[in-house]
Amino acid sequence: MLELCAREQVEAVVPREEVEKHSLDVPAGTRVLPHVRDAEVDFCIAIGGDGTILRAFNRFPGMQTPVLGINFGNVGFLAAIGRERIAETLAPFLRGEYRLVELGLLAMEHAGERRLAVNDVVVHKPDGGSVVRLAYRVDDTGMDSFNCDGMVVATPAGSTAYNLSNGGPLLSLALDSLVLTAIAPHTLSARPLVLSPAEKVTIENRSLGAPAALYLDGRHAGDLEPGGAVTVQLAAEKARLVQSPDADFLRNLRDKFIRAGRE
Repeated sequence: MLELCAREQVEAVVPREEVEKHSLDVPAGTRVLPHVRDAEVDFCIAIGGDGTILRAFNRFPGMQTPVLGINFGNVGFLAAIGRERIAETLAPFLRGEYRLVELGLLAMEHAGERRLAVNDVVVHKPDGGSVVRLAYRVDDTGMDSFNCDGMVVATPAGSTAYNLSNGGPLLSLALDSLVLTAIAPHTLSARPLVLSPAEKVTIENRSLGAPAALYLDGRHAGDLEPGGAVTVQLAAEKARLVQSPDADFLRNLRDKFIRAGRE
């Protein structure tokens, strides 16, 4: 891939840790830096599955650097390129033949700290623990409380991930919204809830003595102690995903999920 960049007269910038980890043969014209920052690249190339793409967004402050995903995972919903004919498919992107798709971000506030997520914020029972009792409200309106394995708040992009696995609805990327879905609720009344960008969700841990675990984009982000609460809402910031000029959300959804489920 670095050789392809050199042939296309595109300067590649590579973190030193990646060169050392993979013992890369770095061609002339490639910059190797201790840290890669926003101002130094037009977009970041992430090679792996959706989890790798999400981690790539998190490498840059505020998630403002566009990310191009090359899928080496299972679904690869966020990826623009498959593992077949990578050089042939990647070359047009290196020539600037791509478009940027804005992705809504979630802002989670907990214990005085604000953090961003591309896909979802999850409150979950601890590993090996019993169910937790969670209550939630939207803005100032208390909605419900019940025993469950957890709750997931997802963006439209994240609606295709853990939210989908728990029976939540798929949201078009054209929507500026978020969805709240319970995980294995012990009640007949819990239903997914789609909310507007102006609305804020607060989830409180009402378990007796049992902390709940917090996850941002699948990575552990701390614990929610009994009596503690976390708030989630759409952030003002947007992440940017690199896609081909003719990329289509519904076609991608069909190809990655519906067809894959029939194989």
